[in-house]
Amino acid sequence: MTFCGIVNKISHILLVDGYVISNQIGGIEGYEEYRLFFGKQLSLIVTWGYLTPIYFNWLMTIHRVGVVVAPMKVWIFSEPKLMGYCIGIMILSFIDMLIPYFSSCSINFHAHPATWISACAPDRHLLTWFQNKYIIYFPVTAMFVNLLLIMYMKITRGITNDRAMIRQVAATAIYLSIYEIGSLYIRLLPEYFEVMSSEFKDIFYFVRILTICSLNFFVYFVITRVTRQLVLEFLGFSKKKQTVTTITVTLT
Repeated sequence: MTFCGIVNKISHILLVDGYVISNQIGGIEGYEEYRLFFGKQLSLIVTWGYLTPIYFNWLMTIHRVGVVVAPMKVWIFSEPKLMGYCIGIMILSFIDMLIPYFSSCSINFHAHPATWISACAPDRHLLTWFQNKYIIYFPVTAMFVNLLLIMYMKITRGITNDRAMIRQVAATAIYLSIYEIGSLYIRLLPEYFEVMSSEFKDIFYFVRILTICSLNFFVYFVITRVTRQLVLEFLGFSKKKQTVTTITVTLT
C-alpha cells in the first residue's frame, strides 16, 4: 500500500504539474508534446498505483475472514505467503494495465480539462471498460464484508475494542470508493457533467485524486493513534514520558 501510494503520488505530480510547467514554457503546443512523449507511460503508472491498493484491500479482507472462520489454517496467511500474494497481485495488476497499453486503445491523461482519453475514443479496450464499470464494487463490497465480520466477532466473542479496526476499514473503503463514485456520476449523468465548466471538471477530478493520494496518511496516521505515535516519536515530535523512581532507604 505504501509503495503504491508513493508511486501514485510521484506519477501524479509529473502528470499534473507537467501540464503547468510545459504550458508555461511552450504553451499548449509544449504541453501536447510533453503529453505525447510522457503522458501514455505516466497514465499507465498512475492507473496501476490506484487499482493495486483496491486489490490489496480485498486480500486483507480475505485474510481477516480466513483468520476468523478457519483459525487453524492461519499458516496460509503467514508473512512470507502474504508477501508472495502481494507481489503476485502487483505483477498481475501491471500485466492487466499493459494489455490495453500496447493495444490501439491505450489511455492518455489530459490535464485541462482533467480527463482520461482513449486512443480509439469513443471506444475503449475491453479491460479498460470492465475496470471503469465494475471496479467500484471491489471497495464497496470489501467494506460491507469487513463490517459484517466485525459485528460477528462482537456478537460471538464479545469483542468490544474494535473501534480502531472499524475506523480503518470504513476510511479505507470510503477513500477507495470516492474516485469511483465520481466516475459513476459521470457515466450515469453525462449530460449534466458535460455542461459544467472546465474549471469545475478540474476541481471535481482533483478532489477525487486527493482522496487517493492522502489514503495512507489519513488511515494510518490521522485515525490510527498507535501508528501516529510511532511516527511522531521517530521524527522527534513526541517523547515518551520517563518515570523516575526515587528509592528512599531508612537506616535504623
